Amino acid sequence: MKNKKYEIRSFGGDAAPTLTGRTIEGYAIVFNKRSEVMLDWSAEHGWRKFVEVIDPSALRTADLLKYDIRALVEHNRERLLARSNKGKGSLELTVDEHGLHYRFNAPKTADGDYAVEMVGRGDISGSSFAFRAKDEEWTKEDKLWVRTVKSFATLRDVTITTDPAYTETEVSVRSLEERDQALNPEENTAYLNEIEQLRNLI
Repeated sequence: MKNKKYEIRSFGGDAAPTLTGRTIEGYAIVFNKRSEVMLDWSAEHGWRKFVEVIDPSALRTADLLKYDIRALVEHNRERLLARSNKGKGSLELTVDEHGLHYRFNAPKTADGDYAVEMVGRGDISGSSFAFRAKDEEWTKEDKLWVRTVKSFATLRDVTITTDPAYTETEVSVRSLEERDQALNPEENTAYLNEIEQLRNLI
């Protein structure tokens, strides 16, 4: 799955953001945890269902010094909560055996107050991140493919999100659009309807 677009993954459960005072923290990445089943299209394999795993070797604390990473609401870059620019700033990021941990004090802004309220009430229950993969490994288990991300080309943001399951639909739509570019217009009428149906789910 080589592409130039950012991919988005979300985690709930023990990765969900928690609130102490105005401090929000959680795990944007969880290592060795299988995703829900997603859908991918490739010219070599056609349609394939897969699950994804982030290998612990994919990210080291030193890698964070290379990136300008922002903490956002729902991946909206206009809703900034904190920032770590090459390791410096208001966003604290650390890598441990569990994954990528984030921590920041919510700013005294409309979005900061919103984040405090919604995380405190439990309405925001997911942590997410946007990335581009660099190295990946594909293996097949029966009819299901497993994609293991071995390293990142870049990390763009970490985010708090209301819907940890949203990304599976988004990935399917992105894959359909890539297939759209690979086929002639007269060949793709049927799955264009699929694209529209998936868009309506987002």
